[in-house]
Amino acid sequence: MSLYCLNPSCPSPDNPNTHQYCQGCGQELAQTTLGYQFRDRYQVLQVLGEGTFGRTYLVEDQNFRGRKRVLKKFIAAIQGKALATAQELFKREAETLDTLKHEQIPAIYDHFEEENYLYLVEEYIEGEDLIAEFDREGIFSKEKIKSILQDLLPVLDYLHQRNLLHRDIKPDNIMRRHQDGKLVLIDFGGVKEVSKTVGTLIYTPGYASIEQMTGHPQPSSDIYSLGATCVRLMTGCLPSENNQTDPIYDGNTATWLWRKVLQNQGQKIDADLANILDKMLAHLAQDRYKSANEVLQSLNLPSFSSQPLVITQPSPLELTQSETTPKNSLMKRVKLLNYAAWGSLGIVITWGIKLVFYSSSFPSLTIWEQLFNYVASISLGILIIRLGILFFNLFNQSKSNTLPTVSTPPTPPTPPTPPQPQHPTHPTHPTPPTPPTLSQPPPSRKPDKNRISSLKPFQFEVITVNKKGEIIDRKMQENQSFSIDLGQSISLEMVAIKGGKFFMGCPKLESRGSKDEQPRHWVTLSSFCLGKYPITQAQWETIMGNNPAYFKGKNRPIENVSFYDCLEFCEKLSQTIGIDVTLPSEAQWEYACRAILNPSNYRGIDGEETYPPFHFGETITSELANYNSRTTYQQENLGIYREQTTEIGQFHPNNFGLYDLHGNVWEWCADTWHENYKNAPKDGNIWLDGNEQYSPMRGGSWGGFPFYCRSATRNKVQRNNRSYYNGFRVVYNFGKTS
Repeated sequence: MSLYCLNPSCPSPDNPNTHQYCQGCGQELAQTTLGYQFRDRYQVLQVLGEGTFGRTYLVEDQNFRGRKRVLKKFIAAIQGKALATAQELFKREAETLDTLKHEQIPAIYDHFEEENYLYLVEEYIEGEDLIAEFDREGIFSKEKIKSILQDLLPVLDYLHQRNLLHRDIKPDNIMRRHQDGKLVLIDFGGVKEVSKTVGTLIYTPGYASIEQMTGHPQPSSDIYSLGATCVRLMTGCLPSENNQTDPIYDGNTATWLWRKVLQNQGQKIDADLANILDKMLAHLAQDRYKSANEVLQSLNLPSFSSQPLVITQPSPLELTQSETTPKNSLMKRVKLLNYAAWGSLGIVITWGIKLVFYSSSFPSLTIWEQLFNYVASISLGILIIRLGILFFNLFNQSKSNTLPTVSTPPTPPTPPTPPQPQHPTHPTHPTPPTPPTLSQPPPSRKPDKNRISSLKPFQFEVITVNKKGEIIDRKMQENQSFSIDLGQSISLEMVAIKGGKFFMGCPKLESRGSKDEQPRHWVTLSSFCLGKYPITQAQWETIMGNNPAYFKGKNRPIENVSFYDCLEFCEKLSQTIGIDVTLPSEAQWEYACRAILNPSNYRGIDGEETYPPFHFGETITSELANYNSRTTYQQENLGIYREQTTEIGQFHPNNFGLYDLHGNVWEWCADTWHENYKNAPKDGNIWLDGNEQYSPMRGGSWGGFPFYCRSATRNKVQRNNRSYYNGFRVVYNFGKTS
C-alpha cells in the first residue's frame, strides 16, 4: 500500500506507506493525502486519472462555494521537440475550449502555468464514460446506438461548422451526464483546424480512419470514429493491446466485419441503421457522409446545423460572487450622484442660513468657517452639474410617435388562389434557387375589411421579479390589438407597438463580453404591430396547408421552419388578407421584447439607458417561461425542464401585451447577419448588407439555457436551417408605404 500526495505540483506523488513526508514535495503526508489546498483556491479531493500527457484531479473551487471542477496538470516523460509539441497540444486544448460554448462540451474556467507546469481548470461532468457504462451494462442495443448518434452528431456539426476536428472520438472520451443523461464529448487535446497541411498525428487505433492516420483528417474522419465507436459498443469488440487480431475489422482488406459478428451473436439490427453505419465507416473519405447533418437526415432526425443552443459557462451568479464590481455599475453611479446631490442641497441650504443669520465677529474667518465655506462651494458645484445633466436629458428626449389606426377600405381584394398542400418528409430544407428577398417591394394590396378587425383595447397582468425570481410587483396594463381572420375559425392577433427610442444592445458584463451584442446604440422606431404570440401550427396549416412541426399541437408554435419558409408564409398571408406582413427587424424585435414604458427609470448620468436582461426583471424562472431551467441565471431556484415546446400564452406577457418572447422557440428576424452593431440602422429598419446566408434569431428556445433567453441575445443561423427550435412571429409596418 502506498500514500498518494494530492499536491498537484508534486513531481513524485506516490510514496511508501512508511514515509511521514512526501518524497516529491517534502510536505507532511498526513495533510496532503486527504486533501490539498492548491493556489489558495482549489481544494483537491482525489485523482481522477492519469494519461500519457496529463494527470486529472477532482477539486472544489473555493471561490464559488465549493463548486466541483476538474484540474488537469500537464506532465510528460519526454524531452525536446516531442515535449514542446505536447505542451502546445495542451495549450491548444485550453484555447479551443475557451471558444467553444456548447452544453455537451466541457466549459473552461481557468488555465495557468506554475513552476514550469501547465494547468487547466474545466467543468466537472458528473457521470461515467461509455467504457464504464459498457462494463456495467454490457453490449449496447440498437436503441442506445441511435441515441448516441442523436446526441453526438449535433456536437460534431457544431465543431465542424467552426472548422474544427476532434480527432479522438472513442468511448473513453464520451461521458454520460448523470443530471440529464446527455452525452458530453471530452478531451480536446487533439483538436485541430481543418487544413491541407499534415499536422501532428493524433488518433486511437481501432477508431481512426486511414486519412487521419496519415495526417490528413477531415470532418468525415470524426464521423468515421463515431461510427467505429457505435459498432464496437454494439458488438462488444473493443480494441485490445494484448489481442493482435480484431474480430470486427480486417486490416488486410480494410473491411468491417461487424455485421457478421452481430449475426453470430444472434442480434438483429434495422437495415436502415446498418446501412448508415456502413456509410459512416466507408474506407475512403469520399464514400462517407460529408457532414453530421447528412447522417441526421438519413436517421430522419431534426437538423441542428449552426445551432449553438446551449452553453455551459460560469453562470452570472458565479460572476457576481467572484467580482466586487456590481452588475449594474452605471446605475449605482447614478444613485451615488443623486445621493450626493441631495446631501449637497442640504449643505448649501445650511450655508445660506448661516450667511443670513450668522456673520463672523472676527476680522478673519475661523478655520471651521473656512472649511465650511469650502465644502459648501463644492456642494454647490455638484448641484449645478446634476441640474445640468437633468436639463440636458430633458432637452434630448425624443417625442413619442402617435399610433395610427389600421385602415380597412371597403373594397375587398380578389380571393387568393388556395395554397397547394405540401408534405415535407424531413426537416432539412435546401436553399431555394431564387428565394424571396425582403428588399423586393411588395405588390400593391387592399386590406380585406371582412378579415381585419379594428383596433380594440385588451387588458393583461404584468409581473416583475427580483434576482431570486420572487415576484415583487404585479400590475394591470392595457394596450390595443386587432385580429385577422385566417379562415377555418383560426385568427391571428396583432398588438399595436407604440414607436419610441431605446438603447439597443447590452453592457459587456451582461453579455459576458460577447461582441455581437455591441456596440450599444440609440434606435428610434416608428409605431408598428407585432404578433401577440409566435405563429402557431394551426395558423401555419391554415395558410400553408401542411404542418412540419416536430412537437405537434394546434396551439403550439410552429417550428422546423427555415427563413425562406417564413417568407413564403408571410407572402401567402399578405395575399390572403390584403396587408403586407413580414418578419420583424432585429431592432423591432428587441424593442418589442424589452417593452420599456418609462425610459427615465433606466437612464444614467451619461444619458444612456440600462435595461434588465428580461422583460419581467433581473432573472428568469420556469414559472415565467419555457426553457432549459437546469441551470440558473441569478439566484433563482432550479426549475422544470419541459424538453419540448408549450402552447402559446401560458406565461405572463410583457408591458406591450406580447407573450412567449423568452424561450419556447427561437424567432427569425428579417435582417442579414452582422457580427456586431457597427453602422447599424438608427431607424429600426431591416439591415440587409450583411452575410446573406445567415439571419439572426432571437429569444431563446425550450432547449436553451437562461443566458440565451435574454432580450439582447443574438443567434447566427443559416437561412435554410430547419430545426425544432426555430419559429417566428410576424410584423405589420402600417406606418410605411409600399
